[in-house]
Order: sequence, then structure tokens, then C-alpha cells
Amino acid sequence: MGFERIQAERHKIGNSTLEACYDRFTTKFELKENEKIIYSAFLCVRPIRKKEILINGTAFTLKIFWLVLWQSKLENNDGVVVKELLCRRRKRSIGVLIYIAIITSVKIGLGVLSQT
Repeated sequence: MGFERIQAERHKIGNSTLEACYDRFTTKFELKENEKIIYSAFLCVRPIRKKEILINGTAFTLKIFWLVLWQSKLENNDGVVVKELLCRRRKRSIGVLIYIAIITSVKIGLGVLSQT
């Protein structure tokens, strides 16, 4: 798995195709419906986003949270429609969190052992 600057995934909702894109350098998130941008924002400013958008004339809520773990989902009145818009981004954030926890545990363990 190499480095990807832009992470993108496609989802099918009704007769529309949604494409979620995230640029890791600029932190720009875009949501496109049939190649037309319906939402675009730079996420570096605020870690929590909640935005009402229209897809096929139906109201949906886009929720993005990226402070510790990445989460981006699409909901409507019936519940969650798309559980995760960028699955690879979520997996990578979980992997980084696990790596940091292991390294921190090793450092604390070595510090405790060196004290005794």
C-alpha cells in the first residue's frame, strides 16, 4: 500500500453515484454527485462538520469528524445511509492510533524498567 495523496471512494445512492475525495496535503474534502460537486471544504480549520445537503432532491446530513479517528457518514431521516464515505482513510487512522498506543506503551514500560 503506497502513499496516496488523494483518497477517493464511490457509493451508489438510488440512481446517483456519489464520490467522496480527500486530499491529504490540503485537507480538502469534496463530495460529488454524478461528477458535480455538491460539497467542498478544507477540514484543517474545524475537526467536526455537520452539513445538510440535497441528493436527488432528498435531504441528507453529512457528518465529518477527524480529530482523533476519521469518520465521515451520510444520514437521512431513516438513519445512516452510508456508514463510512472513506473506508481506507478510517482504517489508516485506526492503524496510526494503534501504532502510537504501542510505541507509547513501550516507552512507558522502558521508563518504568529503567527506574527499578
